[in-house]
Amino acid sequence: MKKLLGLLKYEAKTIFRDPLNFYMCLFPLIILVLSGYVFPKIFGSLDLMQEVMLKAATMLFLIIILAFSSFFIGAMATFLLLEHKDENTLKSIAVTPGGVSGYLKFKMTYIYFMSVIGIIVILVGTKLIAGDKYVIMGYSLFDRIELSHMIAFALVNGLFTPALGLLQAAVAKNKVEGFAMIKGTGILALVPALMVLQSFQGRLQYLLGVFPNFWALRGMYVEFMPFEGTANLSFPLYLLIGALYNILVLILAYRLYLKKAEY
Repeated sequence: MKKLLGLLKYEAKTIFRDPLNFYMCLFPLIILVLSGYVFPKIFGSLDLMQEVMLKAATMLFLIIILAFSSFFIGAMATFLLLEHKDENTLKSIAVTPGGVSGYLKFKMTYIYFMSVIGIIVILVGTKLIAGDKYVIMGYSLFDRIELSHMIAFALVNGLFTPALGLLQAAVAKNKVEGFAMIKGTGILALVPALMVLQSFQGRLQYLLGVFPNFWALRGMYVEFMPFEGTANLSFPLYLLIGALYNILVLILAYRLYLKKAEY
C-alpha cells in the first residue's frame, strides 16, 4: 500500500508539473461548463420554430460531449507515456521488481478510473445543472437517464481512454508526433456522431461499429431517444459489445506498446 501511494504521488507530480497535462486532467470540468451553461444558452438563442434544427443540434451536442468525455484524458495518457520515451526513463523502470509491464498496468488503471470519474461528473453535473434544457419536442432527454446508466456507460466508455493512450504512444516517437496524432484522432473520435443522422438509424449504424467508442455512445443515444427500430439493440447489449471490443483493443494496444517500447 505504501509503494502504491508513493507511485500515485510520483504520478501526480508528473501531471501537475506539465501545464498541458494539468489542463487535460481538468478537461472534464471544462466540458461540464460547456454542457451545463454554454450549450443551453445556444439552445435558448434558437428560434422555437426551428424544431428540426434544434433536435439535430441537441443530439449532436450530447454525442460530442460524450465522445470527448474520455478523449482528453486519453491524450494526457499519451503525453505521460511519451514523456518516458523523451526522457528515456523506461530503462530505470525496467529494472524494478514490477518492470515496465507492472508499471504500465498501474498507470493505465489510474488513467481508466480518472476517465470513469470524469465521465460521471460530466453526466451527473449536466443533468443537475441543465437537464431540463436538453429537450426535444417537449421531451426531456435526461428523464430516462438514471445514475445506473451513467455509471455503466462510464465504465465501458472509459476503457477507450487507456487503449487510445497506449496506441498513440506506441506509434508516436516523441511528444511532437504525439500531439499531431492526437489532433488527428480527435476528428476520428467524432465519427460516431454520425449516428444522429437518419441514414444511420437502421443497419447502416453498424458501419460505425469499427470505432471502439461507437457502442457505448450508441447505447446512450438509444436510451436518450427511445424509438422502435428493428436494427437497434438494447442498452445493456450495446454496452456488453462495447466492453468486449474495447477490452480486446486495450489488450492489443498494451502488447503493441510493450513491443515498441525502447528500454
